[in-house]
Amino acid sequence: MASWYYVISKTREKSGPHDEAFVRAKFIAGEIAPAALVWHDGLANWIPAREAFAALKSPAGTEGKVPLPDGLRGWMTFVGVMTILSAIFPSLVLYGLPMLLAGIAVIGARAALDRAPFVSPDLVPFFAKLKTFFCCWGWMFILVIFLTILFLLAYAGLALWTASSGQIPLHPFSTP
Repeated sequence: MASWYYVISKTREKSGPHDEAFVRAKFIAGEIAPAALVWHDGLANWIPAREAFAALKSPAGTEGKVPLPDGLRGWMTFVGVMTILSAIFPSLVLYGLPMLLAGIAVIGARAALDRAPFVSPDLVPFFAKLKTFFCCWGWMFILVIFLTILFLLAYAGLALWTASSGQIPLHPFSTP
């Protein structure tokens, strides 16, 4: 089995030796850029990763498996972070603790997907539905943020208008 090496783009350091499956998985996950240089036993010179992986067979153990749906990891991250953030205030009165734990669990599940870039084709419908679930929750969070900003702008505008017209006090405890 050939020993593989690659150049870490940020630090320009060589990493290796690794087996083919490890380097290919890093390439597929985006941790090795297509332009990053790779080398293995039998190559005369270092070549870009995109050229090296165009001719590679499937890594060991991934035969018959397919990649996860595009966007699943991104939506999982967004929903996990938003769930944690939306649980901060309710956690002060205890009913937000399950939300906080759910957000942490989603972030943990997303990290676990990084260790399994390929899944059995039988699981593709499940992961597609899971992506739909996280997309729906993600758009719900985006809509809530948008409506909250819209409400605050409308409230500030109304408060400024009433304060400038002198008709209604800005606050019930304020004196005219």
